[in-house]
Amino acid sequence: MNLTAQRLRALRKREGLSQTEVARILGITRTAYNKYESGASAPSRKLRELAQLYHVSTDYILGEEDALAEKLREADARTSSHLRKYLNLSDEGKDIVDITLDAVYARESNDVSSTESSRPRVKNTAAAPKSPTVAGEAPTDRH
Repeated sequence: MNLTAQRLRALRKREGLSQTEVARILGITRTAYNKYESGASAPSRKLRELAQLYHVSTDYILGEEDALAEKLREADARTSSHLRKYLNLSDEGKDIVDITLDAVYARESNDVSSTESSRPRVKNTAAAPKSPTVAGEAPTDRH
């Protein structure tokens, strides 16, 4: 099986589609699509449609672009989407996203110090007793 055929099969599976479904979307028979995935024929006339369907470049399908470049393009698209949403949040919403992102990152990298150093600490505003207390006695304001 050639690289184009391998990539078509992997991309279809990644999208959770059957050969029959892809063939229907492309307007071809399942047998014709099967030939693409087996390497028996090249998808030259349907290449652009396949690239659009699978959200990849035609170069990637043809094996002229490596997987790393494809992953970077996918990550860039996802990052752009997240950034657009983030920029439209209120300041409070941005704070929530920042805190959540820091917490998840710290958990996954086992680096608790990253959240402690990058987030302001919340002060405890509860009033503490001004003098030591003995069990059973109420605190006093005496020093």
